[in-house]
Amino acid sequence: MTDLEEVYSEWQNNPEFRDAFKKSPKAALENWGFHLNDNDLVKMLKLKNDNEELDKRDQK
Repeated sequence: MTDLEEVYSEWQNNPEFRDAFKKSPKAALENWGFHLNDNDLVKMLKLKNDNEELDKRDQK
């Protein structure tokens, strides 16, 4: 299993990964070689959803 901090660090530092994750989270994780347990996957999906909400607010 991949440590959640590794994935979060990739999210923060790699815009290519972040964009891919926004489009297809599971595919992005697989393509970058990350394997999260269900609990950590839920946390990353929440981060994605929260980030999308912030993006929507910024566009207004």
